[in-house]
Amino acid sequence: MRVLFVSDHPHLPQVRGGLQTTTHDLCLALRQVGAEAAVLCGRSDQDAASAVADAVDTDGSLGYPVMRASAPQDALAGVAQAWNAGVVVVQSGTALAPMVAASLRSGRPTAVYLHNVEIHQVRGHLVADPSLLYLANSDFTAQRWRALCGLHCTVVPPLVRADAYRAGRTGDSVLFVNPVPVKGVELMFALAARCQDLPFLVLESWQLQAPFRAHCRRRAQQLGNITWREPTDDMRAVYAQARMLLMPSVWEEAFGRTVIEAQLNGLPVLASNRGALPQLVGDAGITLDPHAPIATWGDALRRLYAADAPWRAASRAQGEAYAASAPMIVADFVSLLAAHAAR
Repeated sequence: MRVLFVSDHPHLPQVRGGLQTTTHDLCLALRQVGAEAAVLCGRSDQDAASAVADAVDTDGSLGYPVMRASAPQDALAGVAQAWNAGVVVVQSGTALAPMVAASLRSGRPTAVYLHNVEIHQVRGHLVADPSLLYLANSDFTAQRWRALCGLHCTVVPPLVRADAYRAGRTGDSVLFVNPVPVKGVELMFALAARCQDLPFLVLESWQLQAPFRAHCRRRAQQLGNITWREPTDDMRAVYAQARMLLMPSVWEEAFGRTVIEAQLNGLPVLASNRGALPQLVGDAGITLDPHAPIATWGDALRRLYAADAPWRAASRAQGEAYAASAPMIVADFVSLLAAHAAR
């Protein structure tokens, strides 16, 4: 089986996010079971500025072909034919509906893997087309798209390669990943100001606009208890410095794979109660309304930080249980695509 993943979002290493790391882990896993995988993606702003119009650049540095285009929906048919894709998996992006339409026009069996619930980004309408296989990354995502568009999605949770995230040791920092407004960066700053005696570690993920990045770094420096780090491909080194994970998202988290990564290291999680987060966190942490008073968030943060032993045991158990499901996730994904292509 030859699986072509497509999205207009950029891919690694230009952008590091849940979609990109999930796709990367899945591509590597597919190769291990004898399938072939490739990615057609958009370009980062910096990459697009220097790219030749209509060009598709290919590299294999990640262990599978990655083809980058300024307008991947326009390049899809040609790339699918040249690479001889057996099935196209269209993933969440800002041009999801046009990408699905382009894939259908190519004549290739098409699956739609939904990783978020932001319908305003679709640029069109998703319909319950019987020629499409709809997949969702969580029960929450599946239920939301059914309510929005009447779609019936099969849930395929994100694959997380455990060995890429297990650090073997932990540290003393409150870890916050992806300092952007929708991920709760303002709540993080408020908690760091309230808990000046606790060290915070902030890790960039999505691309930040230069003025906003400079503004945040100045605030972190003024507070004095925040260490700010640029994006990295080695998450083990990050988790080795963490004592707990802070994830106070203010948007609907369709999954939240950072929670699983933290749990693989036995880190308790303090998160918002948005989207799929309460189900993921479970007994391994605390979830709160992002609009709750900062005092409530501060008390919960100190509770997890100080009395972390029981939380750590629950967190590690949940992380290991998720890691054990990896072979089944890959097998289900392959069988679903194979059956869809056969139909």
